[in-house]
Amino acid sequence: MSGQSQIPEEVAGLINLVAERWGYYFGKRVVQSELMRATAVERARVRSIGKQISALISKYLSEGEDVRSEVAKLQGELAEARQVLKQKSAPFYEKMRPLTKALSYLDKTVIPKALEEVTGEKVTPRFQVSDYILKAISKPRK
Repeated sequence: MSGQSQIPEEVAGLINLVAERWGYYFGKRVVQSELMRATAVERARVRSIGKQISALISKYLSEGEDVRSEVAKLQGELAEARQVLKQKSAPFYEKMRPLTKALSYLDKTVIPKALEEVTGEKVTPRFQVSDYILKAISKPRK
């Protein structure tokens, strides 16, 4: 007999499902990172125009100065900048869409069903976080 232990087929199936799920998750994260790098300039432009509009509205509210024409001009620029961002982002979202759907399907349907088959109990909502999880997420960042 070898040194390997045998695990039930249902448990092995569950492990494979969870591994597949995490593969999709990490794949999606890689694409998201590529998206953020590829659209840094466009996102910065959208943010900048939004801040300019906000500053003008604040000026109007505090000083009563008529800024309508400037805001209207900036809103046009903002719409154009958002359109450019949307077009540049589209290929990345196309790559992510099937991964997102796969994650949702696995999380909502397949994995809970597999867990029920393995444990004999349905997955139920939890509203209290386990102590060991709280301890792990409460540690100060280094």
